[in-house]
Amino acid sequence: MNDRLAHLLVCLYPRPWRERYGAEFEALLRTGRGGLLMLANVVWSAFHEHVFPTPGLKIGQSQFQSWCVRAPWAMFGLAPLLLLAAAYFVACFILWSGWKIFLPGANTPFVPIDGLANFYFQVGRLIYFSAPILIGWAIGLVAVRERLKAVWPAVGWILIALVGGTAQVRASRTAVLSGVGHIRMGFALGPSVHGIPDGLFHALVILSFTMLPYLIWRLQKVHFVSP
Repeated sequence: MNDRLAHLLVCLYPRPWRERYGAEFEALLRTGRGGLLMLANVVWSAFHEHVFPTPGLKIGQSQFQSWCVRAPWAMFGLAPLLLLAAAYFVACFILWSGWKIFLPGANTPFVPIDGLANFYFQVGRLIYFSAPILIGWAIGLVAVRERLKAVWPAVGWILIALVGGTAQVRASRTAVLSGVGHIRMGFALGPSVHGIPDGLFHALVILSFTMLPYLIWRLQKVHFVSP
């Protein structure tokens, strides 16, 4: 394997692990054959080491860990909402700029398109729809990494799910064809489907997806400790 790539892969591991095993592991990677399978295994092993550190390694409490204990409302409530707001801002900016660049004469950006314009808008859609799920997974990862109870992470999951499920994007012009296009976001439950508001249904779907990795970890932990 290339020396530089081997060094970069070792850098993916936590510092305590690198200090004990890094030199030997880097030498092993350099003499190995490499390949995609080897690369995937090393990346997964580094990720696993961050979540489940090797027993015996002394990992001090970081500032991040301290905030998780001292201000869980900020780490699992405020911070995820700010991240989601930033992601929605980027998605709305992509929608607005794409409307201005590719559809300057259209009354709305929600029209059939293809080519580069379609790719540009799809990037915004991907950010918009994936942001609640990814942020929810990040909450679960932090909770697993810090061995936290599910109380505050659940608060974050619920907030993210409610915002993601009820968020709605609207586009309008100040005047037909000649005015400035505006993109704005609102929050509403929407029409009911079989007695359940559409926004609440979407929130429940988001909640189930965001909690899934954490629930899988809890089940694996229970199975591991059970006789």
